[in-house]
Amino acid sequence: MRTLALSLLLLVSGLSPSLYANEDDASTNPPSPEYSAPLDDLMTTDEIANEIGAPRTEMRAAVIDPEIIAAQDGIDVYREYAIVLRINKAPIGPTAQQMQVMENGVLTANWLVSTGREKYEKAKSGRWYWTVTPTGTYSPYKLVLSHYSYTWKAKMEFAMFFNGGVAVHATTPDHYKELGQRASGGCVRLHRDNALIIWNKVTAQPKKLVPLFNENGRVARDVNGNPIRVMGWNTLIIVENK
Repeated sequence: MRTLALSLLLLVSGLSPSLYANEDDASTNPPSPEYSAPLDDLMTTDEIANEIGAPRTEMRAAVIDPEIIAAQDGIDVYREYAIVLRINKAPIGPTAQQMQVMENGVLTANWLVSTGREKYEKAKSGRWYWTVTPTGTYSPYKLVLSHYSYTWKAKMEFAMFFNGGVAVHATTPDHYKELGQRASGGCVRLHRDNALIIWNKVTAQPKKLVPLFNENGRVARDVNGNPIRVMGWNTLIIVENK
């Protein structure tokens, strides 16, 4: 039951959906930023999670292999989800620090990203933390068009939170040169233009019943062996290290 509850919390946005793209909330009209540094360098991902009212970041989520899921569970991930984002956080390799955007099973974009530096560091908030982007399979649970931290007077645009305070979001222009290498405080940073593109694609999709995955990276099933489906975003995020 604990495993199922954890999976529901991490993988499903339907539990507490929050979409500020079309709402007049304070975070969409913040004061001018004081810091140009990305928010995940100013505070830890758990501090970000606390600021947005999200659960703590979990480090034990399984990475699914769409091909294995299709062969062994009979579930075509690329049919189940209109959008699948495959992010490779490896430091080197042909697909390292890249995000593949799959739409209805077709590769439509391949962008450079910056994932966590994978170090034990001290944030400007004074707290020590691991700047890690957790591997795993997730669905966004909270989307914020322009999150603004009044603590640090810094913003995070087109933020798609998928694990605690870890999000896919736009980086600031002075950090564009770092895309393609591990450089973040744990989030997945994108060029602002690309972050806007994927934001529009994700928010354009209606929510639907999607399969739930367990901690072993397999489709979760009920006592009768039927796949468990829950209401969630029509987007799957797979963070790998290969």
